[in-house]
Amino acid sequence: MINTYNESALHETLKKLYALESNGIMEVQLDDTPWICDILDENKNVIEIQTSNLSALTEKALYILETGRKLKIVHPIAENKWIELYGSDGELLHRKKSPKKATIYDSLRGMTKICPLFLQENCELELLYCDISEMRRKTEGLSQNQTNSRRHLKDWLPMGKRLEKISRKEKFSKKEDWEKLIPESLRQKDEKGKFPAFRAVDFKREMAKEKGAKNSRWAPLLIWILVKMQILEITEVKGRSKIYSVRS
Repeated sequence: MINTYNESALHETLKKLYALESNGIMEVQLDDTPWICDILDENKNVIEIQTSNLSALTEKALYILETGRKLKIVHPIAENKWIELYGSDGELLHRKKSPKKATIYDSLRGMTKICPLFLQENCELELLYCDISEMRRKTEGLSQNQTNSRRHLKDWLPMGKRLEKISRKEKFSKKEDWEKLIPESLRQKDEKGKFPAFRAVDFKREMAKEKGAKNSRWAPLLIWILVKMQILEITEVKGRSKIYSVRS
């Protein structure tokens, strides 16, 4: 009998950890809504575990915050990942470490809808930098996945993810936390107390110096999100170029 996993295995592990840590109850219906919260803690506040697209939580998160509850959204980031390939009989064929190391920038695409909520007083985003094993089952031929989302067929199907270790946590609960994502040279006031003006190309260049070229490719999306969160503002438009600055 093959060991069976599903995409919620990582989610389930983190849910149990946070329920224990907060003296909370898992899987609680939110009032008379159709929503089920992952954890209701001992103070009747909500903890949600979101392993992928953060924006999928937007409507539920908005409702929770409107009721006056505090909301903690926990999002794991695979800082180190191993790939395990299993045969049809459940035997482990091989295990190898992935060269990919995810960062917060890799999660930006999933924040586009929910990001304005992160600055509400009772909302906190907690990032977990983790070691994760991703399990796959080898197939005889090229296969589509369950959601039919593969543009290119592969000879394996996902079996889920397993948490190996949590290395560290990073919390985002106020404007200053998000400002740290802006290159330092662009968020330092001058002698007159003003933030420097910059273009997107300047932001990307400074981001590459500070965070590396790999992460700097997310610069346009990060700018867009920070503008939407009203942390950056457009101060001027020159031709096709927009001039930005940190909002005072």
